Amino acid sequence: MTSYRQILVDGSPVGLQGVDAIFAALKREDVTPEDEHLAQVLIKLVGKENYIPHGARDTYAVALGREYTAFLARRGDDDVDRSRHRQNWRGIPREQIPWYPTVDEDLCNGCGVCLRICTTGALVATEYSKVCVAEPFACVVGCNSCANRCRPGAILFPPRSILDAYHPASKHARPNLFGRR
Repeated sequence: MTSYRQILVDGSPVGLQGVDAIFAALKREDVTPEDEHLAQVLIKLVGKENYIPHGARDTYAVALGREYTAFLARRGDDDVDRSRHRQNWRGIPREQIPWYPTVDEDLCNGCGVCLRICTTGALVATEYSKVCVAEPFACVVGCNSCANRCRPGAILFPPRSILDAYHPASKHARPNLFGRR
């Protein structure tokens, strides 16, 4: 079974198959994020199982490079199946809820306050003393404590109103379309 992961490409979530296996293989081969051919290799390998628009290859390469760096920065065994740790939120698979942080690397000062607050592993420190999102779907839906404590304002979340679409409709709140009680 091929793994599934959503990554942020130019600020939008994109679902990709097989990325974790590719990252694990690159790690076993000691490929570093600084490798000059990493972008082309990622596009080639990820493109075998996923559609990557030709005009967006550079954008995808940047996003995949960022994800590979986060993959290497994670603590623990990187080769485990991450999907088994995910849960549903109100009966909806977690991967379908677009609630996770993004980190502006230019604003991040590496203070680590967010890392002490977030106990889910969604955020990790990079080798450059910054913070990145390693496990977006490990983030607790509705939680934005890390962003609230981030003094430089480097951590951003989508508006909380997006979660309204995922609330089960109350039977008392349903409109009566037929005029009956």
